[in-house]
Amino acid sequence: MYFYTKVSSANVTPAGRMVYRALLRYANRKTWSCFPSVKTIVNDTGLSERTVRKQIKILVEEELIIKIPRKRENNGNTSNMYFFN
Repeated sequence: MYFYTKVSSANVTPAGRMVYRALLRYANRKTWSCFPSVKTIVNDTGLSERTVRKQIKILVEEELIIKIPRKRENNGNTSNMYFFN
């Protein structure tokens, strides 16, 4: 419940709250981390890819999440890792 209260009191739009809650659904409850793809978040929320990326940026700026880029062994991109503050 703490995370829902935190995002509700922050300067975040309804779209941002949707993205935050989508991330939270995938969170490991021990580490409070997750790594869903942007496409997965788009499918879960019904928001556009551009909106999801923008809202993730805002969530990072508001210090609600930490975003860590990840790479594959062949140096290709994979989904980012997200941690909840």
